[in-house]
Amino acid sequence: MKRIVTLGGGTGTFVVLTALRQLPRVSLTALVSGADDGGSTGHLRDAYGFLPAGDARQALVALAEDESTLRDLFAYRFGKGNIAGHSLGNLFLTALTDLLGSDTAAVEEASRILRISGRVLSVTDTPATLVAHLENGEVLVGEHIIDAKEQGRSRIASVSYKESTALATGAREALLEADVIILGPGDLYTSTAAALLADGAKETIAASPALLVYIVNLFSKAGQTDGLDASEQVAEITKYAGRAPDLILLNSTKFEPEVLERYAEEGECPVGDTLPHTSQVLRADLASVHVVPALPNDPVPRSLVRHDSAKLAQALGALFI
Repeated sequence: MKRIVTLGGGTGTFVVLTALRQLPRVSLTALVSGADDGGSTGHLRDAYGFLPAGDARQALVALAEDESTLRDLFAYRFGKGNIAGHSLGNLFLTALTDLLGSDTAAVEEASRILRISGRVLSVTDTPATLVAHLENGEVLVGEHIIDAKEQGRSRIASVSYKESTALATGAREALLEADVIILGPGDLYTSTAAALLADGAKETIAASPALLVYIVNLFSKAGQTDGLDASEQVAEITKYAGRAPDLILLNSTKFEPEVLERYAEEGECPVGDTLPHTSQVLRADLASVHVVPALPNDPVPRSLVRHDSAKLAQALGALFI
């Protein structure tokens, strides 16, 4: 049984967990960031002060039984009234936390209700505030501010938490016991690096005997990774993880011109392949080339093209199963 830990958040972690569920003899743990503060998650975090629910919800849905009606309900997003834009899963987790008195108890109870295959844990026990220091000296505070697409913005020099926030005990134990740790895909700074910033996280990953795998993003993101090629993104991940990845997955899918044009309109392009041709780097067709439709009532912009869970499952399975 391979013990696999994913670190990150958002759609990228959802796709990876969906892929990993297809593999035999794996024990899955999703570690999600406590720094998300955008959309429905941000509103509920501001109102209640609990850990952000969005990334935990996505991980729970990814690990839930495929035929479960509750799985669809958790992903349902309201379109009317004062709760427009909120997902039922976020509201449900917030209510459970209020009733049970802790974020950990809420996720555990939701895991039982959804009958998930694996565990979902927060990297920290308390919410964190993400801060980005730009190369021009500007400072951005808040994940949703940093995540906003802004063409021409100065490059990010570093990210950190505003407050000292310790790595949660459960997260530390999962990392030290893991056979494989998977970083990405997902926004480099606001999803992947954000999950690596807790006090003690770098040291724990460095001490872990696990194989460290990094899945490089498909496209750059305006205002966050403009002009960063694959080698530069791996270097950034190495800085925040405290060690270099043992294996790197890089997409080789060729995208249709209309897809490239849509991204170019927002100042984005496929991540340039500047990595060496060694056994450490696996190049494969990993993406869905069809345009992903927008989710109804979703206030958060989503990518048009995403990693394909079936293709990821095949690639990951060949690496360590």
